[in-house]
Amino acid sequence: MPNYISLMTDYGTRDSFVGSVKGIILKTNPQAVIVDITHEIGPQDLWEAAFTLGEAYKDFPKGTIHLAVVDPGVGSGRRPIVVVTESYFFVGPDNGIFSLIYQNAERIRVHHITSTHYFLPNPGPTFHGRDIFAHVAAALAKGVPSGNFGEEITDFVKLSVPAVKRTDTGLEGHVVHIDRFGNLITNILYKDVHDLTPDGGKLGTMKIAVGATEIKGLKKFYGEAAPGEPGAILNSNGHLEIFLYRQNARTSLSLKRGDVIRVTL
Repeated sequence: MPNYISLMTDYGTRDSFVGSVKGIILKTNPQAVIVDITHEIGPQDLWEAAFTLGEAYKDFPKGTIHLAVVDPGVGSGRRPIVVVTESYFFVGPDNGIFSLIYQNAERIRVHHITSTHYFLPNPGPTFHGRDIFAHVAAALAKGVPSGNFGEEITDFVKLSVPAVKRTDTGLEGHVVHIDRFGNLITNILYKDVHDLTPDGGKLGTMKIAVGATEIKGLKKFYGEAAPGEPGAILNSNGHLEIFLYRQNARTSLSLKRGDVIRVTL
């Protein structure tokens, strides 16, 4: 079976960074199959990285090694880690990038990578994606046990993950991501909506308010809204999403990540 390694960074694609990381992986483990998630994470944007990885990792075969590098603290005292769950491995910096993995996994084990013989000799201070993490991911793919990289730790870094609140009139959440189409992805999930109205009979009377915009009811698909009409939908990843059909909801509605969204019946 192929040794799958996914790769997600904020490196972009115009420089040599991504190619160098892939080259080291293949030099260490020529059998590795490398799959890009994205290299267009906003520079040093840890929440965007955590959210993107959290949306994508479960779509890979069990046993995949997810190498994720968005690393504002590169070269400092922040720890390199290996995270082991019931189905996947994760390699990267201990800076909160794996926060949604910690939240979603049934079981986790985190190892501080201290076995320097797996690193590039004399790793530099600016490119641990190549000098450390690529080597470790490739070694994992070759079957090196996770415990060989270092001692297990329990004080790993977690980002503050926005929680959905149940209110007297409905739900309160936040915009947590904006995709390339300008759609506003919220942390309100399918389960939250259907816990609010278990029989689904009141979905048509539901009101969704964000900023100065109020939307009535949920659409079944984007094209059910008229061009330029704001709409709300439960998207294919189970998130409540605000969109503007054939337009950019972020710019047209002047909304941003972190804005409060309220759902009422």
